[in-house]
Amino acid sequence: MKLLVFEYSTVCLDNYLINEGFNMLKGMLDNLENISFFDTYFLINKKLPKLNFKNCSPIYLEDEIGLWLKKYSEEFDYCLFVAPEDNLIQYKICKILEENNVSILGSSSNASFICSSKFLTYKYVPEELKIDTLKINSNDVDFSVIENHFKSFDFIVKPDNRTSSNLIFHVNNENEFKEILELYEKEDVDDVLLQEYISGDSVSVSIICDDSFVNCISINSQEIRTENNKITYIGCVTPIEHEYKNELFQISERIIKSIPNLKGFVGIDYIINEDKIYFVEVNARITTPFIVLQKQCNDNLIENIIELLINKKRKKISFKNSGSFCKEE
Repeated sequence: MKLLVFEYSTVCLDNYLINEGFNMLKGMLDNLENISFFDTYFLINKKLPKLNFKNCSPIYLEDEIGLWLKKYSEEFDYCLFVAPEDNLIQYKICKILEENNVSILGSSSNASFICSSKFLTYKYVPEELKIDTLKINSNDVDFSVIENHFKSFDFIVKPDNRTSSNLIFHVNNENEFKEILELYEKEDVDDVLLQEYISGDSVSVSIICDDSFVNCISINSQEIRTENNKITYIGCVTPIEHEYKNELFQISERIIKSIPNLKGFVGIDYIINEDKIYFVEVNARITTPFIVLQKQCNDNLIENIIELLINKKRKKISFKNSGSFCKEE
């Protein structure tokens, strides 16, 4: 059986994500090196440092990733990949693979489409978890609607369909908001979410799941930096103990079961304000905590995902210790 592995930024050289992406790719391959079930091949840009694995063979990509997949992905039985939600990138890759009859070791195109829009995802989430949200078009802003909704210019501004904490801001007045709209115009961000500002701790939950089984494996800190109103995710510590562990796991299971075809490794982000848990977003893919979790796992984390998705085997997952990852190191 042939398995294709890739991480989007290490193929396209996306500088914003490449540190995380390279470490995600290396973590996946580290785990796959010890799995004899597949003949494993991985895509990578030839400008990056070489990854030397005995049982994982590199394919140095020169074509655009979408074109390459349309031409060659049908040669593979399975695909394990990580790609951003930005502009439906993950969704489009899923569609190509599905049309070429490649089994995805992760979420389907349908789940990817839902999670590519934070606003659309909100429609699937229990009402009591939602943050007050208004969706606008950055090219046609009615300030009176915003003022009536929020009463003051003190809210979070984020693109509806961009990855992680890229281009997220906390605005405190109308002038700051207008400056962000100008930036969004330069970055071709049309659909924008305005959300009530909730102070509190940012955490995520990592989950391994298929259509009938949800295994919440860890709670992860989210290390956040706020500078010049910009909110940036800079890393994580995982796994961590948390006083709301049971509640977070129960809520995460409800959310996973409410969105069809979420599979493999999934991350859900939350803000905890005093004793209330607020939902932020679902990432229908391998996320940053995986980099640490695969090193700390007492077993082979990727093998656990494969066993669940292919063989329907449910295994208990445990970790040796906590670890950390910083994007800037």
